[in-house]
Amino acid sequence: MKKMKKVQIVTGMALVASLLTACDPPMPPEMLAQLAEQSYTCIEGNVNVAADVSNSAVVDTLAESLAAACVDPLPVMTMANAGDLAAADIQISASPATECKAFASVPYGFDAGVVAYNVEGTDSLNLGYKTLAKVLNGEITNWSDPAISKDNPDLTLPDLAIVVRPEADSNSLEALKLALGFQGAKLDVSKFNGLNLFDGTVPAELTAGELAVLPNSVVVANGLVTIGLNTGKKDPETGDRLFALPSEESLYAAGTQLVAKSSGSTLSMTVDPKVAPKPMFEGEQAAVPYQAIFPLTMTLCGEDNLLKRAAAAFMLRLDSQGALGYLNISQLPEGVRYSAVGLVREGLPIPKVTKKSE
Repeated sequence: MKKMKKVQIVTGMALVASLLTACDPPMPPEMLAQLAEQSYTCIEGNVNVAADVSNSAVVDTLAESLAAACVDPLPVMTMANAGDLAAADIQISASPATECKAFASVPYGFDAGVVAYNVEGTDSLNLGYKTLAKVLNGEITNWSDPAISKDNPDLTLPDLAIVVRPEADSNSLEALKLALGFQGAKLDVSKFNGLNLFDGTVPAELTAGELAVLPNSVVVANGLVTIGLNTGKKDPETGDRLFALPSEESLYAAGTQLVAKSSGSTLSMTVDPKVAPKPMFEGEQAAVPYQAIFPLTMTLCGEDNLLKRAAAAFMLRLDSQGALGYLNISQLPEGVRYSAVGLVREGLPIPKVTKKSE
């Protein structure tokens, strides 16, 4: 490991410190992460960061934030947009980091797999989980099918052939398979040709009656409409039908069902449908979770050093992660994020606390 020129951490932890004593056991990484986020950990040097083409703009935003944070008298730590994943010290990608010798890997945010469609005069369509699976599997072939009409009693759908685009985003397809499977619906992914739609490619225009499996961020960026999931249930208080939609509220609710699992220097996350979803705002009812979600992964590449770890920890800070919003990427739930920060911070200065006064 190369010797770093400067290491400095400034902490403001009086409140937390007052609750601790010298006899307390070592703090878990998640707690250390929370304490460390009360200040910056800056290591002198520059880190090259790159993201998938469709998300590359977030790197510039993060670089600007870092340039305003780690400045004199702190060690000056900067970030540059490498532009190429293969040339980066830190990668943010929806696909495996195949061009990177990874020494740490954690979730950075999450996207969702959705089904975009084109049926003239219809911009709000909801299908039951099993109905959608049958449509994607080619078992239901016309938009006027009774099963679709049953899920949408307020709509009159045309006698029009359903055209399922065989090319599908791989991450989105797997996420849909998982979410539909939670409800006992089986999606046959072998019927599709998987591809990566985070390379900046603009999806081909949908023809009449066509649908396609795409990432939600790509769909929103291109102004497409998507199919919601009809749960078949009603709100016990209002009687309104309940849908899982790729909306901010439903994606947030699904995010609160994510659980993290660490294996060595890798942290992964999966949706646990048994976890009760939480609402965006306290006191409100949680939305129906849209569980077809998948992570963007941050991978630290090459030689393990404190500079890369400090930059990664900064990138995971809540205020900086907000930069993902305009890219239509959802933020990690706090529990997963703190686990990620704790993992990438390994070896960085531990926040100091003072002994509790008697």
